[in-house]
Amino acid sequence: MPEMSQTQAEEVLEMFAEGEGLEAVNTSLALHLVDLARELGRDALVARLLDHAAKVSVNPEDQGWCQFELLKHNGASKDELIGLGMASESEGLPGLAAGVFHHVALMSLGSDDAGVFANRSMRLREEADDVEGMIYGHALLAHIAKDEGDFERSQLHLQKRLDIIPEGEKFEKMEALADLAHSHATLGELEQAQTLLIESLVLATELQELSGILVAKWGLADLAEISEQPDEAMVQLSDIMTSFMDAGEPVPEPVRERISKLTSE
Repeated sequence: MPEMSQTQAEEVLEMFAEGEGLEAVNTSLALHLVDLARELGRDALVARLLDHAAKVSVNPEDQGWCQFELLKHNGASKDELIGLGMASESEGLPGLAAGVFHHVALMSLGSDDAGVFANRSMRLREEADDVEGMIYGHALLAHIAKDEGDFERSQLHLQKRLDIIPEGEKFEKMEALADLAHSHATLGELEQAQTLLIESLVLATELQELSGILVAKWGLADLAEISEQPDEAMVQLSDIMTSFMDAGEPVPEPVRERISKLTSE
């Protein structure tokens, strides 16, 4: 499903901005709208949606998600969020606890705590067989391992992430293939990287995702240059330019700059 444009998103939010139809919105939808309103900088609407979500919540898990979002909205400290995560886990709400600890891990990036909370979140998601959560969890653990310079462990998590993505989730698979390819390239495993980038490119072309085409072909150009094949690199970069022009989109400046540099060498 294509992503909602900003105009479409704003139109959806306007339906609820003055309270019209808000009473028919349940907690789950209200919290999804919170994310949308936050992305668009509609802070006043975020507060109203959170208040409504809490009022119509019907079970402890819904109430917990409302509390979590409210804490984030109010700029709660890491300790406050950890307290909510621990309480949620002890109350038998593993999904909520996993989400809280994942967020705490993101807040802790660059410190030893990041891995501790990311692993705690992953353990809860595995126990709950939460595949979608595990996909996000492996991506985070891969990022943390990469920051720590452990590229093999990072690659392991990226592979696990790819392995559990449902077959029909082509966009997610496209991104995961490209991320795993980059990991192989970092370790000097160029053939594996090329194979994965080509798989990612096939999906990107099928989905007509310019961002995916850009990432895959840029990576293939990198591999060509590493292998001292400047002509092949030029082919890949020219293909990016053609794809953007055919779609009526401006060609990214880094692509133009890289082509110019190659032609001047």
